[in-house]
Amino acid sequence: QSPATRNPLVGAWRVTEIADANGPPIANPQPGLYIFTRQHYSFVRINGTKPLPDYPSNDRATDADKVTVFNSLYLNSGTYTVTANMLATKAMVAKSAFAIGGPGNQYEFRVDGNTLVLTQKPSGAVIRLARVE
Repeated sequence: QSPATRNPLVGAWRVTEIADANGPPIANPQPGLYIFTRQHYSFVRINGTKPLPDYPSNDRATDADKVTVFNSLYLNSGTYTVTANMLATKAMVAKSAFAIGGPGNQYEFRVDGNTLVLTQKPSGAVIRLARVE
């Protein structure tokens, strides 16, 4: 058995839809990639419907440009465990310090072929992903 057979999460997944209680689902989201190895994960995505602002370099960007980018990015990597259909993540690196070393996040998950659906608990936010590797 390969690791992917034992753990259906192992692989790379492209974000295809983001839905939360604050608005209608984003059916054509900006780029996002979620990666699972046997024990580690990395979640990176651009939130919302707009691409990152275009500026020539970090040292020439305005504070407003940098705030827009910061607010647009979701970055979270660390370790995870799976119990039945529940995924528990624990961040080692994240965009925001409060996410590191905290209680982590809990997701109910479902894998159907090459589709992964993560439902965050207790918020109910749903991320749909498609396997790319």
